[in-house]
Amino acid sequence: MVTLGRKTAAEKVASFVYLIDTHLDPSDDQAKGRKFDLPLTRGDVADFLRLTLETVSRHLSKLRAERIIAITGVTHVEVPDLDRLKKRCG
Repeated sequence: MVTLGRKTAAEKVASFVYLIDTHLDPSDDQAKGRKFDLPLTRGDVADFLRLTLETVSRHLSKLRAERIIAITGVTHVEVPDLDRLKKRCG
């Protein structure tokens, strides 16, 4: 949480997605194309990161537009290249 306090909103959202992805199976840090369901709603993510719902949605959409993540449905996320996501974490 201390680290998140010094990040921009974009870095916070990217860090949150990275955190969820890497904690699925911490021993598999080279995985490509990992898929998972977000365990929280966007509103809950916003509360956790101390951001607004709109800000979280906007930055998730930017990550999707840049093909850093893919979102299907409401909560299903795919990370095709973990290194690109990590770079966005600041």
